Amino acid sequence: PKSEGALANAEKAGRLATVAQAVCFLHREQKAEHATWLRNHDRTLAEADAANPGRFPLTLVLDNIRSAHNVGSLLRAAEAARVESVHLCGITPAPPHASVLKTALGAAEYV
Repeated sequence: PKSEGALANAEKAGRLATVAQAVCFLHREQKAEHATWLRNHDRTLAEADAANPGRFPLTLVLDNIRSAHNVGSLLRAAEAARVESVHLCGITPAPPHASVLKTALGAAEYV
């Protein structure tokens, strides 16, 4: 405590129980907010896989697309549409390219 008054207040009988109750209340409130967030959050990828386990027998061919951002966006769309495979041809940037991976947001691993 920074002052004599704060020290005296901290040493009062029952102060520890009051602080413990406040901490418990804040913890319960945070857990309730987290549970609400989970209920409102989109289904996880595992739940989506359980609901629709297969991929569509569709192959997406990207030929001579210059923009790495467009390739990453198309990889994300292909992953969301559950496309079986994506082939990159010509001068199309491939997933080791930093901009493709940044835009794909992890979808390059699933397609």
